[in-house]
Amino acid sequence: MPEVRYRPATLQDAELACDLMNAAHPAMIHDPVMTRYRWETPRRGFEYARFIALKDARPIAFLGWVHGPWAEVPDRHCEVEVWLDLAELDRRLLAEMFTWIGEDAVRQGTRLLLARSFEDAPAVEEVLVSLGYRRARTERIWSLDLIEHGPRLVAEAEEACRMAARQGIELTTLDRWRDPDRLKKLHQLDMTTRQDIPTTLPITREAYEDFVRRTASPDRPPGRYWIALDHDEPVALSYLRYPPVRGTVWTGYTCSHPGYRGRGLARAVKLQTLAQAVELGLPSVQTDNDSENAPMLHINERLGYVRAPGFVEHHKRVDTA
Repeated sequence: MPEVRYRPATLQDAELACDLMNAAHPAMIHDPVMTRYRWETPRRGFEYARFIALKDARPIAFLGWVHGPWAEVPDRHCEVEVWLDLAELDRRLLAEMFTWIGEDAVRQGTRLLLARSFEDAPAVEEVLVSLGYRRARTERIWSLDLIEHGPRLVAEAEEACRMAARQGIELTTLDRWRDPDRLKKLHQLDMTTRQDIPTTLPITREAYEDFVRRTASPDRPPGRYWIALDHDEPVALSYLRYPPVRGTVWTGYTCSHPGYRGRGLARAVKLQTLAQAVELGLPSVQTDNDSENAPMLHINERLGYVRAPGFVEHHKRVDTA
């Protein structure tokens, strides 16, 4: 087997990394504009490393690791990723790559490695298990056919808007909401609700500046960001992520304030995003949810989403002595 070498990836490699990720798992297409944007706007306090793997001077894989500020990550977990072009798929090579990136992460002080595998890519999970990783959580992916369900979803969105109005709740978009403190209020809602997401590892709180940048990223126009307002307080939100160049449209996040749950508001704002997608002529959208997030799983099933292959989170504790 020809020797594989690794070189650091620069910002100019963002499109190449995107192409390698797409070649590794064509079922989940990455957008080059969004890949570069994420590289250009790192989260405050987070550490990143990115590499291109070369065989005979030819790029065959993208590898990386990322972790939050150690002061905010008591278990010192670090996510590692390997995207090996399917044309080069070999379990020994895949194991070598996960070992190489894992060892590089451990040198940064990591005590727990996190890696993900797709349910329709068993080779990755087999390699991770052989390296001592253990299954921790499952993330479900759902697909919604807007051609089949479009007319019903538009009608349900209209009824949901009327239902919210009867409760004194206004459904509107970010560009129509003129409160000068709207982003601060949304940030607070986002932080409050994300702590309720089922997880094995702690969720690092997002700095306000990072939230503002994420809200303004190229894949989420403010006119497609839906909010439920009780007077001028956001109590639920939902938005779709529209890749600027290529890829599937995804639900970015849907949530409801704990004090307003059980009133159908999360479903109401999600319906507005779906009705808008129907009007834009999109054939389908996708979403993902933790397998233990029962409320959102129930909403997805009622809306007509169909289960697609998801992904599995794997953990490996390491000795850094």
